[in-house]
Amino acid sequence: MYSAFLIYNVDMIIEKLKEQKNFTDAEINIANYLMKNGFEIKNMSISDLAKATFSSPASITRLCYKLDAKGYKEFRIRFNQEYENYTKEGNIDVNKPFQKEDSFEKIAKNLQKMRNDTIGRIASGYNYPSLNRIVHRLHEADMINIIAVGTSVYIALDFQLKMLHYGKVVNVTQNTSFLPGYCFLSTKKSVNFIISKSGETKEIVECLKILKSRNQYCVAITSNSYNTVARMSNEIIDVHTEEDNSYYEKIDSFAAYDGFHYVLDCLYAFLVRLDYDKNVERLKENAYTINKNKK
Repeated sequence: MYSAFLIYNVDMIIEKLKEQKNFTDAEINIANYLMKNGFEIKNMSISDLAKATFSSPASITRLCYKLDAKGYKEFRIRFNQEYENYTKEGNIDVNKPFQKEDSFEKIAKNLQKMRNDTIGRIASGYNYPSLNRIVHRLHEADMINIIAVGTSVYIALDFQLKMLHYGKVVNVTQNTSFLPGYCFLSTKKSVNFIISKSGETKEIVECLKILKSRNQYCVAITSNSYNTVARMSNEIIDVHTEEDNSYYEKIDSFAAYDGFHYVLDCLYAFLVRLDYDKNVERLKENAYTINKNKK
């Protein structure tokens, strides 16, 4: 009977806390605290909540009755269920995914949702015929160059390590003066990844011009298909995150970092999948040899 009651009243508590209809000033204060610090409530007694909201257990109990709960215990159970769903439904601002008043748990939940939303958006926009062509070129490649600057370099270094385990050499550098050299080393069998969120970074565009003058194969990993990097590349992997390019408008590159990392992880996984048994066995053999030589 009780579980059926919970299912029937889905989201009623949250809606009433947002509407605050016929609430006293004390109850409005409690409601605002609950909506801002919802993830903390599951660990709070009625006395804890009263102290945090500068109210009293009696005021909280009266509010519970207004919310159609028989008491604080029932309220806390229902509120926790509803608040979890409520936070999942809302959109996260990728430029400012948390605010100064957010609890650590709310920040963690926001970043989790933002990451899931970012990955879901990228995966739903994948052009699999294009990815298939890219992965087969990777399989046959004599060299893989990654043309990137800033944060993208650190993501590329992780990909470089994975590819070394696989058995492919990937050129990545934090020194932009080396990038033109990689462009001149590229051959007809090489794959050149051009990673740029804006697609307009001066050093990257200059390198891409060198590559195109030599008719080299280039794959753009960028935020849209209309920027300079995308237009000049042979293939495009769209990493659209709605994140601003300027650090004046955002806290940091959370969504873009997750998006680029996800794309490179997918490419590595697709490559291993081409000859799964053989590749997994080689990875095991390499790991065994490394561990054996450590002794």
